[in-house]
Amino acid sequence: MNLRGKMIVIKFGGSSLRSEFKSAVSLIKALSEEKDVVVVVSALKGITDLLEKYTDTFDSRYAVEVSKTYLEFGKRMGIDTSSLSPYLKQLFNPPDLPPQALRDYILSIGELLSAAMIAEKANGAVIFPWDLFVAHGSFGNGFIDIKKSKRNVKLVKEALESGKIPIIPGFIANLNGYRVTLGRGGSDYSAVALGVLLNSELVAIMSDVEGIFTADPKMIPYSLLIPYMSYDEILIASKYGMEAIQWKAAKLAKEYEALILFGRASDWRMGTVVSNSSSHMPLLSYDQGKLLVMNMDSEIPYEVVEEGEFWRVYRVPKRDSIKIIKELHRKIIYQENAQLLGRVKA
Repeated sequence: MNLRGKMIVIKFGGSSLRSEFKSAVSLIKALSEEKDVVVVVSALKGITDLLEKYTDTFDSRYAVEVSKTYLEFGKRMGIDTSSLSPYLKQLFNPPDLPPQALRDYILSIGELLSAAMIAEKANGAVIFPWDLFVAHGSFGNGFIDIKKSKRNVKLVKEALESGKIPIIPGFIANLNGYRVTLGRGGSDYSAVALGVLLNSELVAIMSDVEGIFTADPKMIPYSLLIPYMSYDEILIASKYGMEAIQWKAAKLAKEYEALILFGRASDWRMGTVVSNSSSHMPLLSYDQGKLLVMNMDSEIPYEVVEEGEFWRVYRVPKRDSIKIIKELHRKIIYQENAQLLGRVKA
């Protein structure tokens, strides 16, 4: 089987799985009729938070809530929930491990449960990420070693050759024989790493929004979709609060020029392409007291803490952040409308 040029890696986030599970399965099946498809999944939205609370307190109520959520969700989706049993046993009866290793072991269980559900409904075969990704770094903050992981790609190819769709739980790798997590948003990192390892045609990151916008559309409903972003733009944005992709994933994509496509799982709409090209549209993002202003001339009365060729980061109190973002975004709307009017007149 010649996989080069035919492969698509598609990642589903926790919000899209929880709200659009059937649409996700349908998309996987539709794509697999034309391409070799490899799927990466996150835990259902809210599950990793519960698992973190469980590892912090070992209050069994959190583990019970995780189990209840998946079992009830699985039944609603028509899944044989016995496929979830091995991973629920790991949750309630984990092995004796060093504290940090135990924490990552438990945190990994949400992705394993999601993978089992998708595999059942989409003719998939679960490939355990600790058999695929070799990592360095530390527990809770693993980094995938692409060169050392390359030899394990055969597991994915073997699944495809057997007629199965490889389903990989994201967020997890192997650190010296232990499960290690890759940081929040680590499933993005898993997907891009797979795209690099498999030399895929593209990596599609599916969520509950169509793509990347000029501001958080949940904060600014009238924000504008950005059709094209460069690797440099996506990397800077991911470091300063833009949640569409983890910064490690953005960095790896830039290093290997992996084509990324952001889309919405509910209606399969694809919105933003990340490559060497850019629409040069403005973008605003806020995180932990820092406001990123990209591709926009801005003069606001706050301290500049970092800046680059096309971006600037201000230190802005949280109480002022929403007001400033709304004011700046009005300028973006005016600027884009003026450019559109100019093109129409021309």
